[in-house]
Amino acid sequence: MKILSIIFTLIIIVSSKSFGETKNNLSPNNKDVEFTSDTIKVDEKNKIVTASGNVVIINENRKIIADKVVYDQNIDKAIATGKVILTEKDGSIYESNEVVLTNEFKSVVAIPLFGKLEDKSSISSENFKKNDIGESFFNEGVYTACDCDLKKQETPIWRLESKQIHHDPKTQTIYLKHPVMKIFSLPVYYLPYLSFPDWTVKRRSGFLTPTYGYSNRNRFHIKVPYYYAPENDPTWDMTFTTHQNGKTGHADQLNIRKEYENTSLETNIYNGNLDTNKSNGDNVFAVNLKASTSLKNNWDMTIEGKYADQETFMRRYGFDGDSSYKSYIELKKINNNSISNIEIYNIQNLDETSSNNEPVLAPSVSHHIFNTNKKHGYNYDIKLNAHSIYNDESYDIKRWSGFGNLNKKLYFQNLLLDADANIGLDLYSIQGRPSNDTNDNRYIDRISSGFSVAASNQFDFINETSSFIIEPKIQLSSLLTTDRTDEVPNRDSSEFILDQANLFLNNQYQGRDNIQSNDRLNFGVTILGMNETFGDFNFFVGQSQKLSGTQKNISIANKDRQSHIINTISWNVSEMYNFSWFSLYNHHDFKSDTSDFLFNGSIDGWSYSANHRSVNKEFVSDNNDREELALALSKNFANWKTSYSRTYDMKNNDEELISETLGLEYTGTGYMFENCLTILFEYKSTGGVADRDILPEDSIYLTFSFRNLGDFKYQPKAITRALGESIKN
Repeated sequence: MKILSIIFTLIIIVSSKSFGETKNNLSPNNKDVEFTSDTIKVDEKNKIVTASGNVVIINENRKIIADKVVYDQNIDKAIATGKVILTEKDGSIYESNEVVLTNEFKSVVAIPLFGKLEDKSSISSENFKKNDIGESFFNEGVYTACDCDLKKQETPIWRLESKQIHHDPKTQTIYLKHPVMKIFSLPVYYLPYLSFPDWTVKRRSGFLTPTYGYSNRNRFHIKVPYYYAPENDPTWDMTFTTHQNGKTGHADQLNIRKEYENTSLETNIYNGNLDTNKSNGDNVFAVNLKASTSLKNNWDMTIEGKYADQETFMRRYGFDGDSSYKSYIELKKINNNSISNIEIYNIQNLDETSSNNEPVLAPSVSHHIFNTNKKHGYNYDIKLNAHSIYNDESYDIKRWSGFGNLNKKLYFQNLLLDADANIGLDLYSIQGRPSNDTNDNRYIDRISSGFSVAASNQFDFINETSSFIIEPKIQLSSLLTTDRTDEVPNRDSSEFILDQANLFLNNQYQGRDNIQSNDRLNFGVTILGMNETFGDFNFFVGQSQKLSGTQKNISIANKDRQSHIINTISWNVSEMYNFSWFSLYNHHDFKSDTSDFLFNGSIDGWSYSANHRSVNKEFVSDNNDREELALALSKNFANWKTSYSRTYDMKNNDEELISETLGLEYTGTGYMFENCLTILFEYKSTGGVADRDILPEDSIYLTFSFRNLGDFKYQPKAITRALGESIKN
């Protein structure tokens, strides 16, 4: 809540002589104050000055407008009456029927007072007082974040009433006596006392708003955060949050943040005694440390360490949703034509296939140099890399690699010739062996060299309403390597889906461990169409043909002499109808082995999408066909936002639900709401099978968000559906 006090300081040095000399445009001896009015009357005998009609008093911090001001010099008292408006420097505006100023205008009394704060929040007081040291007292005060007119007795949807709202600028604190929260006119909670920092404080130690909830998994639970910010050191703070669960014990989180001139640190420590998949009452622990800093000579360093001693702890209790943790140290330097990188990392898997024998990369050093010569039309890339991988399935691998590429483009009207030449050197030291390998230690050297020449032409067909561009492209690519390539353990060249982006790459693998040693003829046609009636159209079809060479571990879509046929279509008709379609056709029977079809658009404010995906089992690690259908619908109208999505498994589980969400959000407008309240209804369902103690769940949430106060979340329903083997609770 943000409640602004009235900072009201007027210093007007008034004398009978000065008022007698100045009629309608008063210029007090204090030049920091401007004072004007329509008429002015001076009672020199009694030393009383009366200004009437459009009285305006302005100083450097505020402006006062009144119908009438009467100033008694004898007791140093001014009374502003009629319609009195005070405008603060920050944009807040206050209105009263009567304002009394004393003590050289440092003390203020307003009866009553109505205010509109700079964020459009509203405040009122039956009796407002401000003393000469700047303390403000809103007696019988009312505050609401709703943009309403309390003077007209408009009833906001919520308001905070207090016997007294006291602002102490010295301590930078707002104190409330007997505050009552009301929804419309119904009291919902009461506190005997409440205090919080004022708007000038960026941070202050103290308890934050607690969160309450209920579910059948955790039963009644409460989350209470405490924030600590040392006053003498603004560079760090911390938040300690305790999670108390009626059924599953407790969990605590400690978050520490520290800032230096060029360095930021953040640490999260999690600890608890929770019901896990092992047994009731397990002690669990997790930590996440992250630091970033800027070093000399344009070097940046990032460090992150993540660890959990129980695989499902963090996901089950909503701390994060990661299924693997990467801990690393990275040094990076970026210049205009080069990138240098040094990295050490380790992976902790948290899924059901997790292993205690995870690889450690220590270190990986790379340097990438690139440059473009626009004058002669060529560019080059040089990549150098060295890395060591330890404890990788009983392999210890060291690799030193160097790669260089030179590119040249030649233009002959609409004909483009694009030529590449490259050479690479890889040195491996492999120690250790799995059970099926007979070599204990090996040293492998490999040289690769390649070139590619591509020719493309562009044919344009343009008229007043339409344009079509047809661009055929053909490429001859050759990449040769020395023997023993198949002996290299593959750690950085994963399987890939052949598509338009990688079809014309000399080596379609992104890493260096796997290299395509073959000659290929790649070809494709792109058609672009633009029409005022039918919209924009993009079509591509392409294929790769091996001319020589063989390669193990090649992409499924490119393992034969002839690759799968690549087909990409996108058609943007209008905002109402759009679709895109990517597919890989088997050249033997022209059946689609991979398909991704998306249809989306918007009609009358409704946004919709339908996404169908299917993948042949040969492209899937578990050797099962995949087919999914995802539907989504949303609309924004008036003050409502609606959304619905549903995803099905169409292949293996009789159209079983994978996930489903429904959301209804209302943000109010008008004087009762005016963006001060948001109501969110959410329904979520997760299907599939249980991941140990993380069970599929159906939940309904109702969230009330009060602007400037915080959120209250009510969970009336949380149903857990245990699939398969029951789990002990």
